Amino acid sequence: MFDIEMEFVRGMLFVRLDGILSKKTSRDLNLVLNRMINEQGIRYFVINLENVNQIDEDGIKSLIDRYFDVSMHNGKLVVCGYNHNLESQICDEVNIAFKNIENSNNELGAFHLINI
Repeated sequence: MFDIEMEFVRGMLFVRLDGILSKKTSRDLNLVLNRMINEQGIRYFVINLENVNQIDEDGIKSLIDRYFDVSMHNGKLVVCGYNHNLESQICDEVNIAFKNIENSNNELGAFHLINI
């Protein structure tokens, strides 16, 4: 099971993920976020991984791709709740790429990193 909850607050879209972020579920995430970027013009995203209990390379690649999409639109993407249990599930190559995305322990910290 995979759930996506979204909340728009002060110009930022908070995206809370719950479940397993894998090749199959990352497609759903891509569709939602691409729609928000391209149709709604949202440029600032906080992606909360606190309730993601498993992630694969396709899930990480999806987040990295969204990071580049947001950057191309002069926006910002911050990931929060990225715990070390998830980190151990990811190959080193993808883990290194993922570290280029700003991250925070929680949504409040992410909110301050975006600072619009």
